[in-house]
Amino acid sequence: MRPQNQVMQCYEQIAVLTASMLQLARAGSWDALASQEMTYRARVEDLKGIEPTQTLDAEQVDRKYRLLCRILADDAEIRDIITPELARLSKLMGTMQRRQTLHQAYGQ
Repeated sequence: MRPQNQVMQCYEQIAVLTASMLQLARAGSWDALASQEMTYRARVEDLKGIEPTQTLDAEQVDRKYRLLCRILADDAEIRDIITPELARLSKLMGTMQRRQTLHQAYGQ
């Protein structure tokens, strides 16, 4: 397979993964989202290893641009969903840590 085709295939797969991750984030399926993110990261690493030395043709450039726009939009929405959840978990962990510190200091 030509390097340009491999690159485009990776972008296609990454776009599918980010769309799936967005659906998981919307559903609050955090474990599945974390698992999917590992696959996403692996595909991004694959992409880094096959970025072609030859240029993409005009059709491929256009398709790559559209895929990147979709990937970035999905990623932004995922972050918008995850950020409040991470803040909530951080607050919860802080509360638990304070309780544990008090328990250690003063006993039950």
